[in-house]
Amino acid sequence: MASTIAHIQNQTHKTLMLTPAERDAISNTINSVPGDYGRQDFHEFYHDCRRAAGSLPARLTRAIFDFQLGRHAGYLLIKGLPLPHQVPPTPAARGQTWNQATLHARKAMCVVLSALGHIYNFTGKKHPDYIDDVFPIFSDRHEQLGTNQCFLEWHVEDGFHPAKADLVSLYCLRGDSNAKTYLCHARDLDLDPHHRQQLEQPNFLIQVDPTFVDGSQAEAVQRCTVLSPGQDPEIIYDPAYMTATSDAAEAALQHLRDRIEQRYQAITLEPGDLLVFDNRRSVHARSAYSPRFDGSDRWLLRGLVLESYWKTRESMQDLAHGFITGNEPVTPVKVADVVDADQIQFA
Repeated sequence: MASTIAHIQNQTHKTLMLTPAERDAISNTINSVPGDYGRQDFHEFYHDCRRAAGSLPARLTRAIFDFQLGRHAGYLLIKGLPLPHQVPPTPAARGQTWNQATLHARKAMCVVLSALGHIYNFTGKKHPDYIDDVFPIFSDRHEQLGTNQCFLEWHVEDGFHPAKADLVSLYCLRGDSNAKTYLCHARDLDLDPHHRQQLEQPNFLIQVDPTFVDGSQAEAVQRCTVLSPGQDPEIIYDPAYMTATSDAAEAALQHLRDRIEQRYQAITLEPGDLLVFDNRRSVHARSAYSPRFDGSDRWLLRGLVLESYWKTRESMQDLAHGFITGNEPVTPVKVADVVDADQIQFA
């Protein structure tokens, strides 16, 4: 069985370049979804997206299937997904990102990602949405947040949380050639056995990151291991919010970082690229770059994916389950110029 899995992993393609005909077929599929993102219960909307996904082009569905089956290098890059004809200027602040173009782009993500699992987010986030916006914000430029302009440290998304995403997806609406996404799979690190042993022990503390509301989690600081045992380990690594509890553990963290910096891959996302990567067995980062804060900056949409809600059932109270929870909106963002789906077309 092990040799069969290795064969599948070695043969799986990591990048899929869509043809014009495939882009047209994907556009037709997206436009066939009757509902709109944000206009109805999210799970009803997502069900409509999943039904429509059955008509996606065969090469795309095969790439998604192979990614699920083998997880080859830990990521799948789909290039050339259709974008709205006119992407609005990149926002300068949170809470003003919904409009007819970006809502329809969110629908596109939901259609494609529905074959991989369930898009979700945490109710404890300061700015909750099922699909987040990632763009530079001037006040965050020196913070360890995805909205900064300095080097975004290696990390897994929400590594402190037991319901952290299985997969993370990034859909590029507007790119920047100087902003590079870095990925490194834990299996490829070739760690020294002594340091590896340290990393497999619960000798590390990880904090809740500042994108969460204070007090939204049961424990602000948790003890954890960095690596799980085995040849294909899971990893929890977030040095901006993680500390070691001994000198040996600290040395192991430095060794891990050295190995990551020797083994990572760099990807420059372009408009229409959808990158999906393994959040449990890989770490990611982003290079420093120089945004202009003039509406022309890099703009990504980010979706978190769980392969199954069932395995996170003990954390269900922390997860969003629709655009409305009780009487409070889960997504407190401004919706501007929302129109019927059949009035929005993809390029």
